[in-house]
Amino acid sequence: MSNILTIAGKELRSYFTSPMPYVLAVFFLGVTALMFTLGFLAAPQAQTEDFRLLLGSMVFLALIVTPMLTMGLLAQEKASRTIELLMTRPVRDWEVVIGKFLGALAVFALVILLTCAFPLILEIAGDLDWGMTLVGYLGVLLAVMAFIALGIFASSLTSNQIAAALIAAFLLLFFWLVGWMSYSVSPGLGDVFKHLSVLENFEDFSKGILDTKNILYFLSLTFVGLFLSIRTVENRRTI
Repeated sequence: MSNILTIAGKELRSYFTSPMPYVLAVFFLGVTALMFTLGFLAAPQAQTEDFRLLLGSMVFLALIVTPMLTMGLLAQEKASRTIELLMTRPVRDWEVVIGKFLGALAVFALVILLTCAFPLILEIAGDLDWGMTLVGYLGVLLAVMAFIALGIFASSLTSNQIAAALIAAFLLLFFWLVGWMSYSVSPGLGDVFKHLSVLENFEDFSKGILDTKNILYFLSLTFVGLFLSIRTVENRRTI
């Protein structure tokens, strides 16, 4: 556990010394604030419905931002050959992956926490459904966890950060768009596509519905991403 926390702390410090996370945070918060202003101040009577749309937009923004946040987690280590030094230490492969995952998640969780100013403003200005809001934020956090895990997997496949970002973007867009494909295929296959869709599984969260099926979906996606990342790192060790 100490190795995981050490790696997570090292990753967290590296984020704060690099300009990229600040740029991504400003982009995420700036677009979210703009949508909040346009949506809520223009139609204050539709607060609950508009906040649902804002939560969905936050998930989509996270999909855009995550590949750039995770692209260097393992790819940069490979390019600079520091991963070989890391592997010679008494650190397990899974500890490396989990540590980097937690470091990236902590940064994104902090950005999400800053958006809590928006529901607080709504509470002061009117009546906000806090049950729906908290469940919605849980959905956003679970989606971000899955996105980061898939981003780390993409980063483990190559030493080129741009390639890692493109692979991650492709994976995330697939899970975002696959639900739309369900309308153009047979009903049986369409149900499978819906079960794989990030958008379909997040919809209940945005409505304030806490369903075990949706929670398991995002946790499973996170597990698969981390498992594949660990296996990729293990294969590199054996080469």
